[in-house]
Amino acid sequence: MRESSRRYSVATFLLLMLLIAPMTSVAGRSVHQTNAVDLFPEGDFASPANWSLSSFTSFSEDPAFYTDTMVADQRLTILHNRPLNHDSMTFWAQSTPTDSNNSLGQPDGAVTWSSGPVIELSSFNALGSTGYEILNVEVVVAFSVPDPLYQDSVRFSINYDGQYESLVTFSNTQNSLDYLSTTWAYNVTSLMDWTWYDVQNSILTLDYVSVGGTDDSRLNVDAVGMRVDMRTPWYGGEYGAAQAEFSGHYMPVIELDLSSGLSENMALSTCGLESSITGTTGSWTSDVIETPPNQRIGRVHFALENESLDDVILEYSSSDDGVSFSEFQQMNEHMLLPNQQFTKLRVSTTDACITHLKVDVNDPTLTLAGRIFGDVDGLVSNSSRWLLFVNDELVTNEPVSINPSLSMVFPIGRYMSESDTSLKVEVKSWFIWASDGNQSTTAFEISSMGVSGGYDIEWDEDPVCIPVGNQQLTEDGGGRILPFLNRCTDDRTATSNLNIAFENSNPGLVTVDLTQGDIRLSLQPEASGQASIVTTVSDSAGNTWSETFIVSVDNVDDSPNLREFPALIPVELAVASTFSFDYSDVDSTGLTATTNKSWATVDVFNKTITVVAPVLGFTSVLVSLCDQTSCSERILDLEVLSLPDLVIEEIDVIANSNTVRSGDILSIRVLVRNLGQAEANMISVRCEAGSELIDY
Repeated sequence: MRESSRRYSVATFLLLMLLIAPMTSVAGRSVHQTNAVDLFPEGDFASPANWSLSSFTSFSEDPAFYTDTMVADQRLTILHNRPLNHDSMTFWAQSTPTDSNNSLGQPDGAVTWSSGPVIELSSFNALGSTGYEILNVEVVVAFSVPDPLYQDSVRFSINYDGQYESLVTFSNTQNSLDYLSTTWAYNVTSLMDWTWYDVQNSILTLDYVSVGGTDDSRLNVDAVGMRVDMRTPWYGGEYGAAQAEFSGHYMPVIELDLSSGLSENMALSTCGLESSITGTTGSWTSDVIETPPNQRIGRVHFALENESLDDVILEYSSSDDGVSFSEFQQMNEHMLLPNQQFTKLRVSTTDACITHLKVDVNDPTLTLAGRIFGDVDGLVSNSSRWLLFVNDELVTNEPVSINPSLSMVFPIGRYMSESDTSLKVEVKSWFIWASDGNQSTTAFEISSMGVSGGYDIEWDEDPVCIPVGNQQLTEDGGGRILPFLNRCTDDRTATSNLNIAFENSNPGLVTVDLTQGDIRLSLQPEASGQASIVTTVSDSAGNTWSETFIVSVDNVDDSPNLREFPALIPVELAVASTFSFDYSDVDSTGLTATTNKSWATVDVFNKTITVVAPVLGFTSVLVSLCDQTSCSERILDLEVLSLPDLVIEEIDVIANSNTVRSGDILSIRVLVRNLGQAEANMISVRCEAGSELIDY
């Protein structure tokens, strides 16, 4: 029982404290200005240093040979430039009309020598290569001349397509010639438009020309071949990548609180929001989603713990006032919501577990403009792709195909989070080729990229003031000056321009106004009680701060107000004299009055004082008028006089007849008696007959 009583007392005390405590409130900040924010200013490519560039061989970290990524001239270019692919192969002679067998095949150290007879070699078998385009043809010879040639000479010639061509003559060499380890080569491409037939059927003649009886040296031939440079097929893969990141601004996304809202057979678990009872459908309705000021509600996105169990039904309801909402309508994920100020979402599922649910604002969109030019000769169309990533999530995968005007738009709100303050964009272009060897140049160029949807709200905050608090005053006391305006601040409006207004619940108790920036409380006379004062401070935008404080005026029981008596009141000795007086009392009605003289009494109700003064002369009477708590006193000064008291005891009229007429002469005798205590002198008598004065 004591515990209950104590709790009740505490609760009562707290309630009383709340009732008497001053209250402050704000009306809610207002929007000063809204601005669009470019969420990817790096997309103008004005600062190459903002971009991280790379190019690699496919599926390795080896640098690319034919792909380069660059940012220059306010554009991003991924350039793939493959040169002509060619291979060089030497086809060695397989037959010899001169039985120079040691010179057949590739160099092996065995030589055919001659100091006079010619050495002929032919049949340059190119089996397996005849399908490739011939780019260049050279004659190669592995030979040596051990001694200098002074008179003799060595001459090489070729027979091709029925024609003869001398290639070179060595004479007067001064030194030996040694091309056994490093073959001698001579380009014959310009002799004709070579075919593989011509190459294979050419005949090389090597002749040692001797002059005189003694040979200077001899010709040693190890091998003779036709070296052909040919265009050959090849394949490979490379990619170029460019990445930039913007930071310093929150993303335009609203994450929904799955722990709030209205659930029907849905509950939060370790994975997220899922049906409370396995195998049954549950639903969850969000709290009201308010679109930020001067913005547009965007698209809805959710994530599941297991995307393969996606049986989520998504619905929306909208309102322009936040009170009356439309019926829920089914929608697809990532659908753009109607442009309304207030929205509610409802999700229903049987098997899925929803980990996140969010709504983007302003439908954040990445726009890309550029082109793909050059040629795509040799590129594998289904493997050569360019890819766009946002925050490491793939946005699109497009083919590398010639397009002189590339213009694309991608909603990217799904790749953003409310807590993100950065946005990373990456572009990759893969060049996979299976080419016949032709030279090819492909350029993927982006002239601009931008991300819209960002916004910034500049708020006009409410004024902030230091509360004055409740005020305790006393009736009939002075008022109070409360410093106020210099204790107010506002983010945009000067303190001197703030508007101050008051609401007074009891102007009969206290008046309130602002004087020189201070709150002035003035008490009304003879008033007590409480007044509720609401002070409202507003800035130029209409934002307000307000305080409600209580002014309590304690009651004071005022003494009765006994009006002053005349300076001196004459009264007659021993004769009751009554005269009136006046008084007032604003607080009490049951007043009592007394005097310090037994012969002086006070009638409070009729406001009269009656005195019967027993002694001649001047005397004073103390009159006290009292209420329940205090008295008011005044001195009544009296002059007590003893006065004659004359009465006419007898009048005798002596006349000739009983009728008195005008002009008659009468004899009148008047007997006057003095009943008073003082002698009467200078007594005069006046007689009238009807209304006529009787003269004497």
